Amino acid sequence: MANLKKALAHMPPAALVAKAEHVHAQLTAHAADFPAPSPSLAELAQAKDALLVAISDALDGGRRAHQAKRDAYSKLIALLRRTAQYVGNVANGDAQLIINGGFTVRATATPSHLPSAPRNLEARTPDVENAARIEWRGEAKVRLYQVQRSTQDPATGADWTSVAYTSKCKCTIAGLEPYRMYWFRVIALNTVGASLPSDVLMARAS
Repeated sequence: MANLKKALAHMPPAALVAKAEHVHAQLTAHAADFPAPSPSLAELAQAKDALLVAISDALDGGRRAHQAKRDAYSKLIALLRRTAQYVGNVANGDAQLIINGGFTVRATATPSHLPSAPRNLEARTPDVENAARIEWRGEAKVRLYQVQRSTQDPATGADWTSVAYTSKCKCTIAGLEPYRMYWFRVIALNTVGASLPSDVLMARAS
């Protein structure tokens, strides 16, 4: 699903006028998609023209002319923000409709490499009996962590089994034999693939 990008903050007045003209033209050209703009196209055009006049007046004007320019700028940017909200509501995540409405689509951050292996695994006291609770440190853009358990010491031959998937950097593994030693490792997953396994943590079930 696409997200609309307003990109209006800190826009110079002349650029804001150009943006308003573009939005007005796009909404006019795609009136079938946007039948009831709010604010109306007439309001948007009036505010755009007012800012254009204020920009011209402020070139050789005094304090009052510059204040009028600031007021016109504030009004137009407020109308464009309302228009962006209207376009976003109509588009409902459709990237082409967002573009048809005169706005751009916000870029989605996507990972470009495999994630690093989770690190700093630590055992914590679990909140329930017959369980082990572990925590670790991960990295940004990791969608999911796969927690694996072994009932054998990896130094002599592990039997790794996936016991949980979580989006958080912690996990409680229940249903264990009390006071038995277990070995755990964690693998990070993102849209590119899976990381190397973390270092192994040995923990005793509560």
